[in-house]
Amino acid sequence: MRQLRLFEYEPSKEKLPTNLTTNRHPIHRWFNFIAGFSPEFVSSCIQESGLRADEMLIDPFSGLSTSLVQANFHGISSVGFEPHPFFYDISLAKIFPPTCTQQIDTIEKICRFIEPYTSDIAEVWTTDAALFLVKLVPEQELRLLASALMLENQIRPTERPLYRLIISRVLELTSGSQTDGIYKAPTSQKKSTPYQIAFQKVCDDIRDDIKLLENRFKPRAKLHFISSETMNTLEDESCSLCITSPPYLNNFDFAEMTRMQLYFWRYAGSWREITERVRRRLIVNTTTAPSDLKQNQNIFIEAISANVQSSLQPLVNELKQQRKLRNGKKDYYLLVYPYFGQMQRVFQELKRVLRPQSHVHIVVADAALYGVHIQTEKLLSQIMEENGFEILTIETLRTRGSRWVLEKRQGIDKPLGEFHIHARRI
Repeated sequence: MRQLRLFEYEPSKEKLPTNLTTNRHPIHRWFNFIAGFSPEFVSSCIQESGLRADEMLIDPFSGLSTSLVQANFHGISSVGFEPHPFFYDISLAKIFPPTCTQQIDTIEKICRFIEPYTSDIAEVWTTDAALFLVKLVPEQELRLLASALMLENQIRPTERPLYRLIISRVLELTSGSQTDGIYKAPTSQKKSTPYQIAFQKVCDDIRDDIKLLENRFKPRAKLHFISSETMNTLEDESCSLCITSPPYLNNFDFAEMTRMQLYFWRYAGSWREITERVRRRLIVNTTTAPSDLKQNQNIFIEAISANVQSSLQPLVNELKQQRKLRNGKKDYYLLVYPYFGQMQRVFQELKRVLRPQSHVHIVVADAALYGVHIQTEKLLSQIMEENGFEILTIETLRTRGSRWVLEKRQGIDKPLGEFHIHARRI
C-alpha cells in the first residue's frame, strides 16, 4: 500500500533517526516524543528487505510504535515490545486506530463541554503529583482535565487507549511549560492553549486522518507489555525483519520525560513510584535507574562474554577514576555493564526469533560520560557478532550533542553521532 502523507516530502539523511517528519504522516502525528526514528526510515528498510505480506517485522523497543504503525501502512504483520506503561497505552491507540469518525464524535460529546472539577485537587492526585502538575498547567485548564480524567470510566475499555491519547495531547497543549530539551521545565514558559480549543484541534486532526485513510489502514500488529529481554511470546524463527532503536546510554530518562503524563494518569504518584513502576521495567541507561539494579553488577557481567568484558572494563575503570575528580560524583560507571548486559539478552532473543538471513536495522548513538567516549555502535556490533549476526555496515546518520556544552562531554575531541547498524542474522 502506498504511504499516505499530508504533504509530499523526502527527508534528509540527518532526519531519518529523528521524529521530525512524523507531523507529516497520518496517525504518526497523533502523538510523539523527540526520541525515535522517522516513518520514512521504516519504509526504506521494509522496501529494501522485500518483506512479504506473510512475513513479520519485529521492533524490540517499540516506544510509540513508529515501526508497527508503518508496517500497518505497508500491509505487513508486525510485533513489538514496550514495557513503559504510558507508551504502551498510547501505542495501542495508534496501531488500532478508529475505523470511523463516530468513535471520535462519541468522545467529543462526553468531553468537549465538561465543567471544571470543583473539589480539592488532592482528591484526584497525590500530593507530589498535584504539586508538579499545577506548576505545568494553569489551574482552570487542570481542573477541566481533572474532570476529563474522572470521566474515563464512561469510555468503553476498547476505546480507552484512544481516549488517553486525546486527553494526553490536550494536556500537552494546555501546559504552559516548555519542554526544555527533552524534559518538562516549569520555569520555561510557552503559550497555554485553552482546553476547549485544544480538545477541538486534537479531535479534528484525528478525524481528518480517519477520513483520509478511508479504511485502507489494516491493523496487523501485536504489542507486548514486557521487556524484549524475554520474548517467550514468539516462536523460534518467526520474524523476518528487525527495525528498532534501543535507549541511548545516558541520554533520555524515559520515565522523567513522561513524568507529567505518568502523574496525570496516575500510573505513579511520586518520584519513588515512577522509579519502581516504570524505570525498573526499562533498560538501565541513566543514573536514575533503580539503585539495586545498578549495584548488582555481577548479574550483568556474567551475561557478557570475556571478549566484551575486556572492551568494557577499561571504560568502567576510567569512569570510576573520573567520578573521584568531577563535581556531582555521578555513578556513570555503574551503567556500563547493566546496559550492555541487558542488550546482550535482547540480541540473544532476537537471534532466536529471527529467520536466517533476516536483516536487522538498528539506530544507536555513542556516549561521552565524564569525558570517557563509549562507542556504543561498535560495542553493540561486537555483541551482535558474538550472537550470530553479520554486520554489513555501520553508517553515521548525523552528529549530535553540539547544542549544549556539558561537563560530561569534556575531553571528547569529536562530536557524538547517531549510527545505523545494518546487520544480517546468520
